[in-house]
Amino acid sequence: MECPQCRADNPADTSFCGKCGSRLSIASNAPPSFTLTIPRGSLGIAKGRIIAGKYRVLEEVGRGGMGQVFKAEDARLHRTVAIKFLSPDLLGDPEHQSRFLREAQTASALNDPHICVIHEIGEDEGRPFIAMEFVAGRSLKETIQAQPMAAEEIGRYGLQIAGALQHAHDQGIIHRDLKTANVMITPDGRAKILDFGLAKRLAGGERREEQVSQKSITEAGTFLGTMSYMAPEVFRGDPADARSDIWSLGVMLYEMAAGKLPFDGQTGFELSSSILRDTPPSLPPQIPAPLGAIITRCLEKDPAQRYQRAGEIRADLQAFLSAAHLELFSSRSRSRRRWRTVAVTSAILIAVLVGLWIFRPSPGLSPVPGSGGATVSTGARASRLPEANEYFEKAMMFLAHQFDLSRAQKMLEKALDIDPAFAEARSWYAFSFILEIDSGYSNDSSLLYKAEEQLRRALQDDPNSARAHATFAALYFYQDQKELMSQEIEKALKTNPLEVDAKNWLGNLYNSNGETASAKAVFQELLDRDPLYFPARMNLGDILRTEGDHAGAIREFEKILEQDPQNSYAIPKIARVFIDRNDLRSARLRLEGLREKDAQGYESKITWAILLALEGKISEAQKKMDEECLKYAAVAPCATLMAAEYFAVTGDRIKAVDWLERAVRNGDERTEWFRRDRLLASIWDLPRFKQIQDSIAYRREQRSSAERKKSPEKRSAI
Repeated sequence: MECPQCRADNPADTSFCGKCGSRLSIASNAPPSFTLTIPRGSLGIAKGRIIAGKYRVLEEVGRGGMGQVFKAEDARLHRTVAIKFLSPDLLGDPEHQSRFLREAQTASALNDPHICVIHEIGEDEGRPFIAMEFVAGRSLKETIQAQPMAAEEIGRYGLQIAGALQHAHDQGIIHRDLKTANVMITPDGRAKILDFGLAKRLAGGERREEQVSQKSITEAGTFLGTMSYMAPEVFRGDPADARSDIWSLGVMLYEMAAGKLPFDGQTGFELSSSILRDTPPSLPPQIPAPLGAIITRCLEKDPAQRYQRAGEIRADLQAFLSAAHLELFSSRSRSRRRWRTVAVTSAILIAVLVGLWIFRPSPGLSPVPGSGGATVSTGARASRLPEANEYFEKAMMFLAHQFDLSRAQKMLEKALDIDPAFAEARSWYAFSFILEIDSGYSNDSSLLYKAEEQLRRALQDDPNSARAHATFAALYFYQDQKELMSQEIEKALKTNPLEVDAKNWLGNLYNSNGETASAKAVFQELLDRDPLYFPARMNLGDILRTEGDHAGAIREFEKILEQDPQNSYAIPKIARVFIDRNDLRSARLRLEGLREKDAQGYESKITWAILLALEGKISEAQKKMDEECLKYAAVAPCATLMAAEYFAVTGDRIKAVDWLERAVRNGDERTEWFRRDRLLASIWDLPRFKQIQDSIAYRREQRSSAERKKSPEKRSAI
């Protein structure tokens, strides 16, 4: 095709001139393509031809810049395959032959149901070929063009593609040419990623690939990849990494949602400028806000602001799809406006639970009884001022998608500045202070007093706030006022019987008292109601660990990591299971998989210290278990016993029993576990250890006596 501007000749199926970058007029039935296209010759392989003595050609199914693809039958294994030959025009080019073979070698290292399988690398009459899985169906691009895609369908395909990328990235492989034309949708609704022709391993050879990309940009006016799907950093000359694939996935999700690409231009230069500079047009109104938020985060210009791992996208899409199946979400009797509101509510709250110990309504939850009037996404009474509600929802989004406590706190502060009597916002504001400690990122005990101050104000404004009462239960757990927890839990559940956070803290109360059977029943009830509620699963897994059911504990923690591979709570806890099994190598591998910021969390550092001490690396262990970690262990009930275990392992028996006493003062009365915990073995024979056991037994008897005196109604209230 002749360029109308510079008169240069171009291939028939390209949209931009390879010399000047001007848009070309292409035939209406030719799909737009911004990929580097090389003049191609035909192999001339006829139907029925036998390749490599076993593949009988059925038909040609496609051609691309790198090669020609045929559908064939494997005469030996009686299966249909796709045979890809390097284009005849490239056979004499060692660089292209190398890249062609690298595609096969790279893709053959992957084993995922949503990635095309490589069967064999071979040669026929001096021509290299790749035999691969034949994927029936039509491309995702054709699927999008055929009809608009529903939000749930977008989420389902996005989940499959993100899972495949997660697998590839875990193997150190990035795709670099991810686009809707490279994804096939099978008749049974499965997405399959094709064409790893531009894929590369993240480790090694990075500088060389960067130089190739730079050369292509400056000398040929083309790119390794497809321009419409390429990330801004690639246009700036930076090497592609996993986050570049995430950008491409974001473009695909946008295309599925809007039916068009997010960026456009009349020339290649205009297109690249738009990608570097412009904000994508708004998504159609029928796209739920949580799905839109996922797409928007994928398309952040700054790679540091995007999802950092495909597993994070997968977790958020999984949460979105789970929300889509809730009864409230699917009710057809509601108006479209109400439908979108419930979608936002459900998806936000499920996503928050992937990263936080928080409340989320279960399926079928109505606004809190007695609240009256409008409600916010948590089901509680809304502020009378719309702007305050807007800032509250922004805070929920920051918690849901980024676990950014500081920004969430700022949004809650703005909501409270507008409406100081907004009890739900103030209760969440109080809970955010507890979360700073609970997540392992602060050891400042004054945060608990800040939380208490805010909760008292919240209850002044709304004495029936279920969130405030549930948060008071969490606060009392941290303040070793467990005797006050039951009444707060009872008040929360009386106002809102489905307040899951209140139930979760009830389970924690039972567990800390050594009543593991009751605790397990509470956590299992929560999981039966909502399998994605990870705090209950995490607590259940930890109980199984202390009971010696290591396989069961690992199973529960792995389920959490399936929905969120970087869950900062679950990774140290599963490492601890391996420590208890004396599988120190597996424990180390888990801890080494923590993100840098999560590795700096106090519970992670204490777990590292215990592992290093068991490995005999005492000096390294001491560096981990510094004064700040000890300060955290004194504040956080979940970590106090860990300090005792650390000193017991290092041989400091006096400090070990001192910290065990402190753990008991912090509310940990799991006396049966103390006697089984092999990390405490060095202090079992100390008289003070027996005294601690006797003291706990006395406390339990006192509680049991008081419980027996309660009326049946009081005993059954919670």
